[in-house]
Amino acid sequence: MQNQYQKAKANRTGFLLLFFVLVAFNAYSQEINLKSDLLLVDSVVEQQMPATGHRPYIYKNQPKTFRNSNPVSLIYGGSLYVYQNMFSQHLSASCLYDPSCSDFSKQAVGEYGLIRGTLLSFDRLSRCNRIAATDLDPQTIDPHVYRFHDSIKKYK
Repeated sequence: MQNQYQKAKANRTGFLLLFFVLVAFNAYSQEINLKSDLLLVDSVVEQQMPATGHRPYIYKNQPKTFRNSNPVSLIYGGSLYVYQNMFSQHLSASCLYDPSCSDFSKQAVGEYGLIRGTLLSFDRLSRCNRIAATDLDPQTIDPHVYRFHDSIKKYK
């Protein structure tokens, strides 16, 4: 009985030793080049994600007129500026459209004025959800940013 116990113990020890040897050989079988992998991931992410940086004020390079210096325009432009540079970078990752809703609003107000631009912005915001995406044609997706292209030029 003692002899069988010693044989079983020796077999278990042999199997464990063989297991550890195989694991040790497997650990050195593939060389990991972490730096090149990270550079590859960064380049793919840069191609797929649009650059998010500091966005300028809506009336930055325009001459001072009543259109861009009245209190309503200053409040609208200031709130849009704060939203784009503080909150939009965190919230608009799931936006359906290119340009984003805040960029669309900025372009619409610059092109059509404060009242019509605001109405177009409200229209766009009402369509910026996943339910409205069911009516969009998948053929109109921009392959560079993987979003639907919706320019303000459609609304002339």
